[in-house]
Amino acid sequence: MPTTEMLHQIVYVSKPTRSMALSEVRELLIKAQINNHFKDVTGMLLFDGDTFLQVLEGPEDTVMTLFEKIERDPRHTQFTSLVQRKIPQRDFGDWSMGLAHIESKHMRSLPGLMDIQSARSMLSKSGAAESLVSLIKFRYGDSDKDAEVA
Repeated sequence: MPTTEMLHQIVYVSKPTRSMALSEVRELLIKAQINNHFKDVTGMLLFDGDTFLQVLEGPEDTVMTLFEKIERDPRHTQFTSLVQRKIPQRDFGDWSMGLAHIESKHMRSLPGLMDIQSARSMLSKSGAAESLVSLIKFRYGDSDKDAEVA
């Protein structure tokens, strides 16, 4: 999906409003993969059973529309945007949406996620957002494309 325009990337966290089985998250992921493919959106979804962390990237208008739709989704609560930035190329270009189910301790070990309230401040510092996305890509991006990572 090459492009000459700058792309937009958003990283957010949220909590489900009710307990969700991994099978239910997988069903949502399949729908997202299909929709994202046609909308030229790529990214990664991390889920630890209690918290979602998602990276969305693509054309700015498309990503912002999708982000606003997700934010209004009644299945989410405590929705917090961590990073919104322009990027020259995709970090998850081969993924319509990847899913990694990770342990809570690993989710909290990602930079800035130990204390969500301070995450935005920390991630706004030079290079911190790139470090977070790089760490997600490094830890969870080596699996088969668009597949769950155990």
